[in-house]
Amino acid sequence: MPGSNFRNDIQKMIEKYVEGTATAEEIAFVESYYEYQKNNEAPELSAQEQESLRKETFNNIHHQINFVPQPVARNFSIIKAASIAAILLIAFTTAYFFSKKSSSNKTPEAYIVKKPLDIAPGSNRATLTLADGSTITLNDKAAGNLKQLPGLLISKTHKGELVYTLSGRPNNHNSILNNTVRTPRGGQYQIYLPDGTHVWLNAASALTYPQSFSGKTRRVQLKGEGYFEVTKNRAMPFHVLTESQDVEVTGTHFNINGYMDNGFINTTLLEGGIIVHNQGNSKKIVPGEQAIVSTNPFTIKVTTVDTDEAVAWKNGLFEFNNASLKLILNQLERWYDIRVDYNNIPEKRYNGMIPRSANLSKVLNMLEVTGNIKFKIEKNRQLKVLPQ
Repeated sequence: MPGSNFRNDIQKMIEKYVEGTATAEEIAFVESYYEYQKNNEAPELSAQEQESLRKETFNNIHHQINFVPQPVARNFSIIKAASIAAILLIAFTTAYFFSKKSSSNKTPEAYIVKKPLDIAPGSNRATLTLADGSTITLNDKAAGNLKQLPGLLISKTHKGELVYTLSGRPNNHNSILNNTVRTPRGGQYQIYLPDGTHVWLNAASALTYPQSFSGKTRRVQLKGEGYFEVTKNRAMPFHVLTESQDVEVTGTHFNINGYMDNGFINTTLLEGGIIVHNQGNSKKIVPGEQAIVSTNPFTIKVTTVDTDEAVAWKNGLFEFNNASLKLILNQLERWYDIRVDYNNIPEKRYNGMIPRSANLSKVLNMLEVTGNIKFKIEKNRQLKVLPQ
């Protein structure tokens, strides 16, 4: 029976895919076949049969990976979980599909691979605007020296980091000259400031800072999200200014999520100590705590949090702990430079981790399988949730 033989061949390829022994051609076929099944439902199936298939598929996947609602263990391979989820979906859909088509002598349409729309993840992309107004596109520049200024060398490392190195005697004039690094949607970048402070800048963010620090304080301005490892200097406290707060630091590791479309700013402390100032209010934060500054009305709330979730982006992950679908789509919108249609967004929550290195389709596949929803990527980079 042609259908049965084809199904056996697919199942063998699936087993090799999971074990990591599949050839490049077999890997391409399994993934392409999954994409075909995801985008082409069998027209012969009634609505009742399609619903039965959907439930069977989800139940088997849920049994295997247990992604929702249980939190994911720290040592659990999410990449493998996502692969298993996708592959099991192929297996059970294939079995049902060919049980309906076994009497046909036609070549299975699954061999006709349609390439769906997909979007690659973000990368190290940013622009540097110097005090004189000139702009350097950092992702276009090779590693090496970018700009030599009096008492200051600006360079780019082989890892794609921007480094400020002071040379000779401190030039106080540099302390009043600001530089700005901006990341676009779909970009991120790392900067070493003139005092050695290391900053990771997330997508759609900007950091403004002097070419050198002098006086009694070190001040920078942040829009968007940044993770800071501040060089200790108790004689010169470090301040991060955002639109509605001032974070005072002596030397520490912390993350600030200041995207204004959230309606609040989250400052999460991993190491050291900080003081969050807002409209005359001040809160001292200890490691493991997060200060939530609300802008309407202005308040500061301190709570204990999972710090790994707050800095997952810096470590190459999306991490969700009971995160709403809307919040997840906010992150995908910035990282994949897409436009999300927020109409028809269901009230769903997720637990788990997904690598930020994955193409958008892989992330959406995981959300679809575990959340029982469907997405559509349109040519204008707009993402829609399809009505159920």
